[in-house]
Amino acid sequence: MFSFEPVSEKDLTMVMAWIDSPHVKAFWDNSPEHREDIKQFATGRRVKSSYFDGVFSYWIGKCDGSPFCLVMTSPISQEDDIPSLWRDFLSATGKTFSIDFCIGNESFVGKGLAAGALEGFLAFFTSNVEPEAHVFLIDPDEENAKAQHVYAKAGFKLAGSFDMPSGYFSGKPTHLMIKIASD
Repeated sequence: MFSFEPVSEKDLTMVMAWIDSPHVKAFWDNSPEHREDIKQFATGRRVKSSYFDGVFSYWIGKCDGSPFCLVMTSPISQEDDIPSLWRDFLSATGKTFSIDFCIGNESFVGKGLAAGALEGFLAFFTSNVEPEAHVFLIDPDEENAKAQHVYAKAGFKLAGSFDMPSGYFSGKPTHLMIKIASD
């Protein structure tokens, strides 16, 4: 049902339209810097983005072959500039990744696919991309109750709350939710 692949150049028009959609724009970074990072990833990331330092990977999720969601991943370690709450949940036995997830294709919103797609992505990621992935962190906006519900349904547990320290959502109240890969 679900399949995943890296965002490629052929996906850029679609992904940029998704990011411009009001339902995505409300909770996703829509800055020129973020758009440039996605473009650099899709075209082979020959140059590191000064804003994101080239740490993010972007994935298209498909449902029965139709593109519908966007997933962003980034490895996280003690050396990274991360919120202090995150440090308490870094894996001691494997790798930790942050995740962002959205359904971009509006015709798939409200169809009950998000939790299954997120679970499918984590299985895909640990099987095909990074077998040492152990802990996944996701940080929905405090006001995004739908995302919190979906993430909980996908097995993420609330670990705490914090104000986003920097970036596009600086100062925004945010929840930290975690999932152990073997859960």
